[in-house]
Amino acid sequence: MNVTTKDPLSHFSALRTRSVDEFCQRLSGLFSVGAIDFGRGDEQNFHGRLNHYAGKDLTLSYGRYDAPLAATILNADNFIQGFPLGGKGISVVDGSESALQDNHGLVGGPGAKVSLKYSDDFQHFVLTIKPQAVIRKLGALIGYPADKQLQMDFEVVPHAPELRRLVQFVVRELDEGAGSLPPLVLAELEQSLIVSFLCGNRHNYSRFLDGTPKAAAPREVRRVEEYVEHHWDQPITIEALALIANASVRSLFYAFQKSRGISPMTFVRQARIRRAYAMLVSGEPGTSVTSVALACGFSNLGHFAKYYRNAYGELPSDTLRESPVSPRKRRNLPAET
Repeated sequence: MNVTTKDPLSHFSALRTRSVDEFCQRLSGLFSVGAIDFGRGDEQNFHGRLNHYAGKDLTLSYGRYDAPLAATILNADNFIQGFPLGGKGISVVDGSESALQDNHGLVGGPGAKVSLKYSDDFQHFVLTIKPQAVIRKLGALIGYPADKQLQMDFEVVPHAPELRRLVQFVVRELDEGAGSLPPLVLAELEQSLIVSFLCGNRHNYSRFLDGTPKAAAPREVRRVEEYVEHHWDQPITIEALALIANASVRSLFYAFQKSRGISPMTFVRQARIRRAYAMLVSGEPGTSVTSVALACGFSNLGHFAKYYRNAYGELPSDTLRESPVSPRKRRNLPAET
């Protein structure tokens, strides 16, 4: 991951301190950190910086310390995964050491004890997810409630490329959104992170997430499409779509890909682009490209313009400028591949 001169998640500054006690107390509440220790003379160089986004079911944090330190996590309450950005770190689990650097980070579930050692230039992102949210998402993915505890031992693993890219994307969205993204956008970013966390790491349910699932019936696909058309302006979770289809999330994804050539969430995006087109064409007073994009769940104006142009062959600003448009010029959103 690339680190800019401005700290990531700067709109969510949680702590700036040179006090070790203050920093330890703050981290204890957020990550169950039991202790922080320094080598001789290193404490005077300490400058703890923590940016911390807290969502409904997860948190995403950025930390740097400017001094080598050792920390202990005791009986963590949440699922957690670290993403090193720079410097060197070491994880010690049951006496076994593993390097935290490049694309290798710590991952694990509640109840573990881990010792960590960081160099003075170490920086990282930390993703934590509430257990109930993970279990709920797991049940939706496999199609039935998880009857056994999700087991994910603390260990250092190479990051799944999809999960690492998604974390980067979410951080950029939070940074560019200046800390004020619409609830619709935040809810769907969170659900994407939880799904990617489950699919990108190994655990005792991984085998149920592998392989080709049975596809949902065409009528169930149509039922989902009708639901989306009526709820496009609300946060749409993949669990809700699976419930509407009376199928597992994986079966629903497979059915959409097989019958429509797209994923369910791509269909959601298409529905919102259609609504955006209608809003821009109407040219109501006060309408702007930004207001329409946000109303339709797009926080990134560049992405919104790209999707819109792919669908209608022009920029959203062109549509707004030429409104009102005669009925014969209205077009249907083409299917995406």
